Amino acid sequence: MSIFAGIKTLKPMAVPVITKLCRLAKIRELVNEIVLWREDNSKISPGLLIETLIISIFCGRMPLWKVHQFWAEQDLSNLFPDVELSIDQLNEHAYGRALDKLAEVDLNKLISLVSLVMLDIHNLDISTVHLDTTSISVEGIYDVEPYNDFTINRGHSKDLRPDLKQFKIGAAVQQNGQVVMGEMLSGNKSDNKWNPEAALKMKEFFDTQGYRDVVFVGDCALISNESLANLTKKNVQFISRLPETYNLAKELKTLAWAENAWHDLGIVSEANSKKASHYRTYLVHHELEGHPYDFVVVHSSSLEAQKAKTLQKRIGKQKEELTKQSKGLKTKAFACEPDAQAALAVFLQECQQKGFEVQGTVQSCVKKSYGHRGKPRNGEEPTITTTYHAEVSIGDIKPEVYQHLLQMESTFVLIANVKDRQKYDDQGILLEYKRQSSIETKFRFLKNRVYLGPVYLENPKRIYALGYVFILVLLLASYLEYRVRKALKEQGEAVKLPGNKSTDRPSVQTILEVLGTIQIVSIQGQRYFPDNVNRQALNMVRWAGFNPEEIYLKPISLNA
Repeated sequence: MSIFAGIKTLKPMAVPVITKLCRLAKIRELVNEIVLWREDNSKISPGLLIETLIISIFCGRMPLWKVHQFWAEQDLSNLFPDVELSIDQLNEHAYGRALDKLAEVDLNKLISLVSLVMLDIHNLDISTVHLDTTSISVEGIYDVEPYNDFTINRGHSKDLRPDLKQFKIGAAVQQNGQVVMGEMLSGNKSDNKWNPEAALKMKEFFDTQGYRDVVFVGDCALISNESLANLTKKNVQFISRLPETYNLAKELKTLAWAENAWHDLGIVSEANSKKASHYRTYLVHHELEGHPYDFVVVHSSSLEAQKAKTLQKRIGKQKEELTKQSKGLKTKAFACEPDAQAALAVFLQECQQKGFEVQGTVQSCVKKSYGHRGKPRNGEEPTITTTYHAEVSIGDIKPEVYQHLLQMESTFVLIANVKDRQKYDDQGILLEYKRQSSIETKFRFLKNRVYLGPVYLENPKRIYALGYVFILVLLLASYLEYRVRKALKEQGEAVKLPGNKSTDRPSVQTILEVLGTIQIVSIQGQRYFPDNVNRQALNMVRWAGFNPEEIYLKPISLNA
């Protein structure tokens, strides 16, 4: 008998950590409670199937129809000691049936229940909520009937894939970046419709849960005349960006620059680096559509640098186009000087309106002709024709015009109707708006094709349910990131990165990559960490709030 018999190497990677997060969130129990199923007629519960699907999306990096391949490499008895689970039970047909059952219940309620469980465990509240949507492109025809008003179709693609049909996911995170709501949306669902609708629905729900005076934060899609009326009527507090389509935006920016009474905030960022933007603000109280709001005109140094480059390119193209037009004007012959002067005046006015230095004159051109070929006859008088041409010289854009354009483009206007004006002064409003990037970061994790993979399901009902599974993944990812960052900050430690770099704010991707290095040696059924185990990876497990020996070397209990 070989001395190596009974020895094998396992690669659990992040699976035990994500499994424990699922147990903390009570994914299995909550799904089984709301889904219609018969325990006496099911080999495996829908809650367990959804739990394993979430884990595989986190760690497997493969499409749905390959999930069984992922689980074939995992120790099911160690991860799920409370059930008799075999690999043949984790197939695409079983997952399809579980998704069918999931689609038939109130999935918005499921997300809310899981969110409330995790908020309570982590002693977190909800004071602000950030709203945003993302689009996910899919391959396939999808010429089928909608499911629950959910349709896979073409719409504004945030993937920059207008050639593909898509669905959308709307989500909301609280002030620490924890997902508190998610919703599946049709591919053509307008952000301008969803944002205010979501704020109104969440306001009603949060009030019942004791989370009052929540401030909703969104981009300019939150703001329209209709949404302002509805939000104000329902006493919804919000912070958003005033769309540039409002004349008031230009008026307030012009006022701010004219008065030049800026509040210099300096660097408003957690990363106090040399590249961080400097901000200054101008606060004004003003009415819009008959209601008073706080407006904050914001100037950003980094935005100014960015806009200066794009503005110079745009001005350069404008000058090229005007120069081309001027050459065409020069070649045009006018029969009389007044016609040439009139055409010149029109063109000069166009150039001046665009802010360019410009000069123009009308030149006459006299031509003699005899009306036939060859030499003129003796004594023959020529026919004299005089034409007039407009000549234009286009210079640079006027400095004051360029400065005004740059001022307008390097500033934006925030609108708010918050009650606590001490907390939400001009700086508070800006800081909260800047946290809008936290949800965009979460979406980047979800949309990473390594994790999401192509959506192969042709059934909109299953895609609808799978979308809510993605939202649960997003929710758990937000807590994984939160737990690790909180521990690093409290312990004064940092994650070492390639290139002799380090960070105390690792992304979910970074956390999973570090955990992905964990291996286990099994000897006669006994599990050990090898001597060369990645110590930072074991620390990462601890930063996530778990004992590596307990969840990697021993069977994981169902209880959190």
